[in-house]
Amino acid sequence: MDKTLKAEVEKVFAPDGCLAHVTEGYTPRQSQIEFSKAVADSLEKKQSLVVEAGTGTGKTFAYLVPCIIHGGKVLISTAGKTLQDQLFEKDVPAVLTALGVGAKIAVLKGRANYICLSRFEHAMVENASTTREELAHLLEIKKFVQITKTGERSDITTVPESSGIWRAVTSTSENCIGKNCPDYENCFVMKAREKAREADVLIINHHLFLADMELNDQDFVDFLPDFDMVIFDEAHQLPSIATSFFSESISMSEVKNFAQDAYVTAARLVPKGDEWKDYQTKIFNRCNDVRLKATILGAEEESKKSLDEFTDAFLMAEPIQKLALGLQGFIEALKKFAQDNEEITLAVKTGEEILEKLNYWEKALKETVEKDRKPDEFSIKWFNLTPKNVTFSDTKLSYADKFRQYRQEMDRPWILTSATLSVENDFHHFTDDMGLEDAETHSWESPFHYASQGMLYVPTDIPEPNAPYFSDEVAEKIWPLLQKNRGRAFVLCTTLRAVQKISDSLKVQAERANETIPILVQNDAPKNELIRQFKEHGNAILVGSMSFWEGVDIKGEALSMVIIDKIPFPPPDDPVIKGKTNWLKSQNKNHFRELFLPEAITLLKQGAGRLIRDRNDRGMLIICDKRLLTKSYGAMIWNSLPDFARTARLENALAFLEEMSLEKQDKIGEVKF
Repeated sequence: MDKTLKAEVEKVFAPDGCLAHVTEGYTPRQSQIEFSKAVADSLEKKQSLVVEAGTGTGKTFAYLVPCIIHGGKVLISTAGKTLQDQLFEKDVPAVLTALGVGAKIAVLKGRANYICLSRFEHAMVENASTTREELAHLLEIKKFVQITKTGERSDITTVPESSGIWRAVTSTSENCIGKNCPDYENCFVMKAREKAREADVLIINHHLFLADMELNDQDFVDFLPDFDMVIFDEAHQLPSIATSFFSESISMSEVKNFAQDAYVTAARLVPKGDEWKDYQTKIFNRCNDVRLKATILGAEEESKKSLDEFTDAFLMAEPIQKLALGLQGFIEALKKFAQDNEEITLAVKTGEEILEKLNYWEKALKETVEKDRKPDEFSIKWFNLTPKNVTFSDTKLSYADKFRQYRQEMDRPWILTSATLSVENDFHHFTDDMGLEDAETHSWESPFHYASQGMLYVPTDIPEPNAPYFSDEVAEKIWPLLQKNRGRAFVLCTTLRAVQKISDSLKVQAERANETIPILVQNDAPKNELIRQFKEHGNAILVGSMSFWEGVDIKGEALSMVIIDKIPFPPPDDPVIKGKTNWLKSQNKNHFRELFLPEAITLLKQGAGRLIRDRNDRGMLIICDKRLLTKSYGAMIWNSLPDFARTARLENALAFLEEMSLEKQDKIGEVKF
């Protein structure tokens, strides 16, 4: 059977195979065939497989073909909605058509991605919008609800992802009353989950998969259906997503959101004058007191701090205790009416879960005063302070055991793939994080000829990233290159602050030069809308942070320059990074080589991968960080990047851009009318 499946795979990818019959300009790629045969082998052996496949390998078809031929239910998990939609709308149907297989396909996203009809109706009646802008957004959502079949919020391009109205019109597992909801029959989430249960190929995201790991013994609405194999695309993101997802956390925003929802529900169902509002106000004020105390101790308006850094962290226990008492009072008042109302019963249950978290943190903070208390070797307790919120988290330094145990219980083959999983062909950084030490690993390079298709330019007349006004210097250095290229560029930044500084500076320079190059900035519109505008303009500059470093596929001349502000090392002052650093040091390991370099190389390769997406693409990658050339570790990063022609001289970079411009003109001149 093993040989038969491999033979079937080879037939599909042959020059005269079924893919060639339905794919225009199809050319067999040896790396794609080898990848697909490795997947076939893993499926037959029920063995996990980790594959790094360079851009252009055709990894999606490589894993889809053997999985569909093999038969059974296929679960595909991705990091982002963009790839989910591409798989659902394009790639999976194309493979099914080529193979002549009839199969049901479904895509399932988290609750927050769907409009909740019940909460939307309450939002309309109760005027949930707090600003004129949010009211306009709510009216846009009203128009959408009248015409949509899926209720997916990503289909509304006129409402920004950051709008505060979204929380009022979407549900969580805590406030959903399930079958008791009057809108249950028309619920978009339930419809999506029903399709998911019937699907032969189900496309989800990593968060949903992790939720299934965490909640597999709870209500069926939080379960994924059974499946015979699982594919993780964009697998390089799994460890970091798991670290965030599995952390035991409580935020003041979460407490406030509960208080607001419970107040609105109670006021609607059991009016009691101003009493419900008093409970909500008290909780809001006590949440603010917790944040104020964290601000005093944290000293900075925005910071992430480990509790072990403070001798007086215990002082935060008192305001948390008072908040817990206020929440307890609200819960007791709600309980008097819970017996007769499902929504209030659910609110009580949610409130008690939050109360349990607050009691845990009150105890944890009090324990920090104990003189003999030793920091946990395997987890880190920390808080994240922002201008409007504070979040307390207990994060394990490794979730490898959790993944290993779940994979053994599942007893299904896992196929994990990405363009960036290894460092100099070494996978252990990823496999150790995922508990995949027993998995087979393979790597196939991109079929693109980077040396002729692109150039890497590293300016040396620029300060190091820790210098004052570094972002302004970056904007000044890249502007002449952006002008020469007539826009058509991504500027990828390592922080949102850099996004703002660089975009502001570029806008000023464009105005001074009387240039009409459109400058698009992250958060000015939803991500999908910004990408649509970028493609439509054809000469735009898009300045974005981490969400644009990967999962964006723009072929052709619209994107012929990618600029990265600096090497994306993890922030050394991040509490979790500090904890992992100390953990590695305790094992006599080099934390820089084991943690910082692999993290930076993985992300840098992802950012660089936005540039060349097709055999006919040409472009320039610019990394504004001279440490690539001046530091000893630069060689390892340098060797991990695509094999572009390379230069540190501005005149060479400008000459390359001139060459690209002349080629474009020649192509235009070749058009016959």
